[in-house]
Amino acid sequence: MHVTRLKYVAILIVMGLCASTAQAVKPPLNRDTLTEGRRIYEQACAWCHGIGGEGDGPAGWFIGRYSSPRPRNFVKDGYKLRSTASGELPTDQDLFKVITRGIPGVMPSYRSLNEQERWQVIAYLKSWNPAFKEEQPVPLTFPSGPQGPTEAGIQNGRNLYVKYDCRVCHGDNGEGDGPEATAGHLRDTYELPIRATKLTDPSSFKNGASPQDIFRTLMTGMDGTPMPAYANEFAGQEEALWELVWYLRSLSGQEGS
Repeated sequence: MHVTRLKYVAILIVMGLCASTAQAVKPPLNRDTLTEGRRIYEQACAWCHGIGGEGDGPAGWFIGRYSSPRPRNFVKDGYKLRSTASGELPTDQDLFKVITRGIPGVMPSYRSLNEQERWQVIAYLKSWNPAFKEEQPVPLTFPSGPQGPTEAGIQNGRNLYVKYDCRVCHGDNGEGDGPEATAGHLRDTYELPIRATKLTDPSSFKNGASPQDIFRTLMTGMDGTPMPAYANEFAGQEEALWELVWYLRSLSGQEGS
């Protein structure tokens, strides 16, 4: 009896793993996928992003009427959160990551949708922008960083923070209180005021707060905002960029990996 029950549990586990694997498969791009993506979008996303994907949903208007960020306009806007170079479209995996994780303080996580449903929504929202049919986004290569920071590396990261004028927006100590920020000069592409990220509060990092997330954000920038990409400045100097990453992590006491 006990053996039979164990076999039954084992079968259920295997079935669950198979179902999870099958669920993770990206559905084919066809009419059924787009129809289901539209249904899910209109239930879960249109309230902020608008029925036509133009970022003009009623809730989004009230959330960010006078300041950035506004809900993404899927018809024509660029994308902030990407693994691709500045000015390029995001990859499908970039979109999947944002829908799954959400954006702190702005957009909720949609882990409540199963993986297939998330892919269906992505297929539908991409259908509004013809650029996705014309281009094949290619992610940048992000080398693995060192195992952890050193005291000398963090100090060098501090020097880079000063050299590249990060303090002008983020402040001397990463509190988001740099002179450009406090003067209200920071604007997005729609001329809406935008806040500098408070680097001492990793929970507010819109593109993730892990060392790899921060490295990616520094490389790609955040299109549509004052945050530039530093891929050219650090080309061939990835080790130095990692030192800047470790310094930024140290501002919130998260120096390790």
